[in-house]
Amino acid sequence: MISPFASRLGTNYCPADDEISQIKAFLFDPSLRLKRIDEESAVLQRERDFLATSIDAHKALITPVRRLPLDIIQEIFLACLPAHRNCVMSATEAPVLLGRICSLWRAISLNMPRLWTRINVVQPYRQHWTPSDMLANAKGAQRVEVLKTWLGRSGELPLSISLVAINPQSIQALLPFAARWQHIQFLSKMPSSLLEPLSRMTEADVPMLETITFHHGLPPRQEDWGGFTMFGGPRLSGFTAATRDFATGDLPLRWHQLTTLRMRGFPNGDGMTSHNILQLLSRCPQLRACKVAFGNSGDTSHPPVELKFLHSLHLVSGAVDDAVSFFLDRLLLPELRNFTLRTPNAHYTQTNGQHDPPPLFRYIALWNKLESLEIDTGLFPESSWLQAIRSLPTTMRQLVIHNTRIRLPIETTLTILTPLPGIPAQCPVLEGLVISRSRSLPEAALLRFIAARMRGASPPTLRRVEVAFNREMEADILPDLQLFIDSGLRVSVTYHPPAEIHGSSPWTGLDESTEDEPTED
Repeated sequence: MISPFASRLGTNYCPADDEISQIKAFLFDPSLRLKRIDEESAVLQRERDFLATSIDAHKALITPVRRLPLDIIQEIFLACLPAHRNCVMSATEAPVLLGRICSLWRAISLNMPRLWTRINVVQPYRQHWTPSDMLANAKGAQRVEVLKTWLGRSGELPLSISLVAINPQSIQALLPFAARWQHIQFLSKMPSSLLEPLSRMTEADVPMLETITFHHGLPPRQEDWGGFTMFGGPRLSGFTAATRDFATGDLPLRWHQLTTLRMRGFPNGDGMTSHNILQLLSRCPQLRACKVAFGNSGDTSHPPVELKFLHSLHLVSGAVDDAVSFFLDRLLLPELRNFTLRTPNAHYTQTNGQHDPPPLFRYIALWNKLESLEIDTGLFPESSWLQAIRSLPTTMRQLVIHNTRIRLPIETTLTILTPLPGIPAQCPVLEGLVISRSRSLPEAALLRFIAARMRGASPPTLRRVEVAFNREMEADILPDLQLFIDSGLRVSVTYHPPAEIHGSSPWTGLDESTEDEPTED
C-alpha cells in the first residue's frame, strides 16, 4: 500500500490537523499486521530456542574434550597453573577455578595432589580506621581453614608456600606440614613472636626444605636467629634474606651446599661491605646464582675467590666508589653467563683520576661466556662505557641498558652494535635489546639498528627490542618495522613525555559549579 504522504517522509514537513487524522487512519491496518508478525515471530523464536538448546545439548555429548583420557585432562589442568609464582586463593584462577566448571572436573581437580602443592597465603590487613577487628579476624580465620583444606589435598608431595601479613594462626596451620616444605617465602616482616615457633624447629623437622626466603630480613640480634637450626636442613640449597647490621656468616646454614644466595642489602649506608660478601662467597663453592648488595669496600686485603659454577651474578651498589672494583677484582668467574650491575641514584662525576669508576670492559673481556648484561649507565664516563660495549663477547645474547645518565651516547652505542657491510657485527648472536629512559636517541638510529640486524644475517638472530623514550615521539618508525614484526620480531617503543606543567590548563581557576550564579529579575 502506497502512503499518500510518501513524498513527505524523511523531511521536516509539519502536517496540518486534518492530515494527522489521515495519517492515523492509514497506520491502522499496518499496525495490526505488524502485531500479527510479532506474535508469529515470538512463536518461531520459542521454537528456535527449543531446537537450539536440544542441538547444543546433543553436540555437547560428542565434544572431543569428553573423550580425552584422564591423564591428558590432568596435564591440561597442570598447564593452567601460574608458571612463575604460587597459586592464589581465588575462584578466578586455577586450581580453584577448575572445580567450578562441572562436577566431573571438580572431582578430577580435588583428586589431583599436584594441583594443590603451591599456595600464596595473604592475611587481611587491619586498617587503622576500622572500628572493630571482628571482620578482619573472621576473614583471617576463614583463610586459615582454606589453607588447611588446600594443603590437605596435596597428598604427600613437596610444598611451595609464600606468606604475606603473617599471623600466629597461619604459622600454626603450617607447622603440621613442615616435613613437606620444599620452598617457603616470608614476604612480609616477621616479628620475633612469629619467628619463635620456627626457632624451635630443627633440620630434622624440614627434611625436604630446599629454599627459604625472608623478604624483609631476619631479626638483628644474634639471640633471635642463632638457634635456627632448621637452616641447616640436608637439602637446603637456596637462601634469600635482607641484611643489615649482623654477622650474616654466623647463620647456621650449610654454606658449602648453597647453589643460590640472595642477600638483599641496604647499600645506602648500612649494607654489607664487599669484604664481608667475599668472605661469604668463599664459603659457597657450589653457587650457581648470586645477588648481593653492598655500600663500601671495607678491608681491601681479601684474597681472590673462585666460583667455578656461578653463572648468574647480580650486584647492587648505592654509591660510585671503589667497592665494585674491589669486589670484581677478587672474583674469578669462569662460567659467568649473566651479569647485572644496578646503581640506584648513582651518577658518575669527574674526579681528576681519583675514585674513577670500575673499568667494566676489563672484567667483560675476562667473561668470555657472557650471554646477558644488565647495567645502569650512571656508573660510567663516556669513554669507559663505549669501551665496555666494544668489549662485549661474541656470546652476548641479551643487553639491557638503564639510561640513568641522560647525556650518555646511546646513539653511539647503537652505532657500535649496528652491522656494516663486509664488517663482522659486534655481538653477532644478539637476540634482545632493552633501553630505558632514552631522551637523546633518535628514532632513525633505532630503525637503522633493527633493519641492519634483521637483514644482515640469515636467519636473523634479533628477537626482541624494547625502547622507552623519556620524551615525546619525533618520528613513528613502527610502519617501517612492520615487515620485521610480521616475521616474528617483538618490538615495543613507548614514550613518556614530561609531565604537564602545573597550572598550564586553560581551565585553571574556573569554578564549574552553578551555585550562587547571578540571575536576572
